[in-house]
Amino acid sequence: MTMDSRIDDTTVRVATEVGVPIARAFHVFTAEIGTWWDPDKHILAAPLAQMEFEPFVGGHIIDRGTDGSECRWARVLAYQPPDRVCFSWDINPQWQIETDPAKTSEIEIAFTALTPDRTRVVLTHRHLDRHGDGWEGMRDAVAGGWSLDGFADRIQTANTAAGRKLVFPTDDTMHDRLRQSAAYTPILLHATDRCVRPDVDPIIWEHGRRNMALVDAGLLAVVIPVTDDSPLSGIGIFAADPETVRAVMDDDPGVRAGIFTYELHTGRGFPGASLPHPDADPNRREQR
Repeated sequence: MTMDSRIDDTTVRVATEVGVPIARAFHVFTAEIGTWWDPDKHILAAPLAQMEFEPFVGGHIIDRGTDGSECRWARVLAYQPPDRVCFSWDINPQWQIETDPAKTSEIEIAFTALTPDRTRVVLTHRHLDRHGDGWEGMRDAVAGGWSLDGFADRIQTANTAAGRKLVFPTDDTMHDRLRQSAAYTPILLHATDRCVRPDVDPIIWEHGRRNMALVDAGLLAVVIPVTDDSPLSGIGIFAADPETVRAVMDDDPGVRAGIFTYELHTGRGFPGASLPHPDADPNRREQR
């Protein structure tokens, strides 16, 4: 819930607390501003279609309308992730764009880590008297209009996926996990025009037999046959260097027969990661 207060006649402040690490809170407020901002609060002639927060000093907050129109209503004055961001309010008391920077107010958002996974967010709209004649009406409007409830709701919504609670790791935890990552070689297996079922089924059977042997030998960490109608036939992740994997794949029964080709890539993953059993997901059990 947003807590609000008027600090003085020219300043309005609202605050909230959210259950995510400070870096996550900063990211959602800025990069994902369009996911939580009230779509009715804009000065475009057309309905709001998109918002962009340019992540650098001198950038803008940009509203884009469904008709292709654009409104740059704020200039980024400070960008200090994950602690602080400040931007101008380039809107006059008539709710039109103000082109004179001397007649604009400022909005500062401060992020404070209360715990590793909880953050206090304080928005302060100050110097409202700079707007000149009619600034009091602007102050009263923003005092009643500023709310971080949408932001907090977006955080809450993003904290779940497929009915499961997500616990976002801190930056330190992410760095620790990344240091434990290792090199792997993913491959994408594609069917060629010569892959005509059921004529090639005996070759595909031997291809599968060899894949199982590669798994048992510890070379093929993950193998996923693709069962839709796309040209992609399978995905594999090898615990071996690219040159070794290239030699292994060149000797694959399907590749040698010309019914498969493959793409080889390099990547990194986390040792010990595995595919969970589908029965571990209650949603999957209901679908089966």
